[in-house]
Amino acid sequence: MNHDLLSLSEVADALGVTTRTIRNYLSDGKLKGQKIGGQWKFLKSEVYRFIGQSVENPVTNFFENENNFKTGSILVINIPISSMRLVENLKNDLLNQYNNVYDGENRQFFYQAISKEQARVIIQGTIEYVASFGDWINNRLRSYS
Repeated sequence: MNHDLLSLSEVADALGVTTRTIRNYLSDGKLKGQKIGGQWKFLKSEVYRFIGQSVENPVTNFFENENNFKTGSILVINIPISSMRLVENLKNDLLNQYNNVYDGENRQFFYQAISKEQARVIIQGTIEYVASFGDWINNRLRSYS
């Protein structure tokens, strides 16, 4: 079984829609898939493209980047989701803080909804940036718990 391929129902479950909606996306050309053995299959990368998420793993890229000779750090924070409203507010606060306060070309911020119960924030950059933004996130998380 190819783990990079998803069935129609798996894509529908992942996106929180019906299989009919996925078929509509197919016919509208919004989502690309192919029939294999009479069943629709979708590449995970295509589903990620559809929802606007990168397939790249920033943690793996950080460790595998042999050409980066600058001192840097990375912080991964797993956040349990207690309510969609709270996590949406937190995500907006994080993005606003990232966009309005922190600048520099060697900084990165990633937000991923891992599941209905968990989100993940990854920040990468100079040690000062990661420590400062990480501390801000830690303080912000306290107000959301």
